[in-house]
Amino acid sequence: MYDDDLKLVQEVLNGSIDSFNIIVNKYELPILKFVYNIIKNKETSEDITQEVFITLYNKLYLYKKEYKFSNWIFQIAKNKCIDYMRKYKRVYEANIEDIKDLISNEVSPEQSIEFKETKKNIEKFINSLDCIDKQIIALRYSKEKLTFHDIAEILNMNESSVKRRYYKTREKFKEYSSKNKERCRI
Repeated sequence: MYDDDLKLVQEVLNGSIDSFNIIVNKYELPILKFVYNIIKNKETSEDITQEVFITLYNKLYLYKKEYKFSNWIFQIAKNKCIDYMRKYKRVYEANIEDIKDLISNEVSPEQSIEFKETKKNIEKFINSLDCIDKQIIALRYSKEKLTFHDIAEILNMNESSVKRRYYKTREKFKEYSSKNKERCRI
């Protein structure tokens, strides 16, 4: 995948619009989800995601191939979110990324209600976290399945700090879920 991204980047730098469209198709949804987890507004998240790809296109020549391309594009997204938050001077809460609707047609109404309550409690827990911890959780559980090293690179933190915060958050969640009698795992 890393080599595919490098090849696409080189093709875009050589003028291939099709290769840029492939990059957009590959990263648009993960970036949109990441931005939404920070901003919590659909329309604004879509606008910021579009800005990410405009910046990506205009600044692609600055990409250094010794770094993972996905980390670089998530870094652009993070910076765009920070710029937006500074501009509007509001505090935005992130939601857990990618809580999937696991309810199938075969699930009983009781199970459906229990799932919705569990989801609500998980969201409540995530919303109680500070911004950095929310971002770590969102990136760790994103579709991209980023490593601690990747997350540290995106958030401009050292890897051990990311791991420490992640595992501390998991412990907090275990305490929270036992108090709320939930049987969920992060």
